Amino acid sequence: MNPRECKVTAELAGERLDRYLAHVFPDKSRSYWQQAIKSGFVLINDKPGKRSQKLEVDDLVVIEFINNKPAEKVETPPLHVIYEDQDLAVIEKAAGIVTHSAPGHRSGTLAESIKEYFGDNLSDLGDPKRRGIVHRLDKDTSGLLLIAKTNQSHKELAAALKNRDIIRMYEAIVMGKPETDKGLIDAALARDPQHRKRMSVQAAGKTAQTYFELLASKDGISHLRLRLHTGRTHQIRVHLAMIGCPVLNDE
Repeated sequence: MNPRECKVTAELAGERLDRYLAHVFPDKSRSYWQQAIKSGFVLINDKPGKRSQKLEVDDLVVIEFINNKPAEKVETPPLHVIYEDQDLAVIEKAAGIVTHSAPGHRSGTLAESIKEYFGDNLSDLGDPKRRGIVHRLDKDTSGLLLIAKTNQSHKELAAALKNRDIIRMYEAIVMGKPETDKGLIDAALARDPQHRKRMSVQAAGKTAQTYFELLASKDGISHLRLRLHTGRTHQIRVHLAMIGCPVLNDE
């Protein structure tokens, strides 16, 4: 480590940490310093700083450099736009990419790529960190995402999903073979009390329904087509595991 130290003067006291750094180091943007702060490379009086933290006179700001370079901005995933008009867009999400920020995944999300690509031409309903995002896909799921470019289209798309006017279809490779070629899995889901990052089947949970159809099966592996009647977190993986057909390589 090769840290650099700065002592806050009366002139800059009361300034936010990210603005302070952008002022002291004008060769780097404020967004650059926000990323460095988020990554834990900036300390205030030996404690991790927060970008909105107000500084006081004589506060000691330490920037930790690695290999003589400050924290680099995490690359955002590439954005593949399948369709776009004045109201909405359809983008392709690859497996392994997080849709939006969540505990353990604060950067490198698809939401950041969407903001970079569309700028302010996005719906601003709901969470400002998820602008334009009407629904989500789990990290390890690939597929198409609807993006709203106006508040009106956001409302209409969300309503269409809620009313099941939009049909969500998935395909999955699973271990085992369902007892029937077609069927409806109807089992409520809620946070697992033992593992808070996971969902599990619980009678007191939220209603969850998944329709499945067997497309092919060989050597203990099956190919299923799935249609969601609801859209709960981890719904497909939990429902399929419940009927003895866990998604192949699912952790």
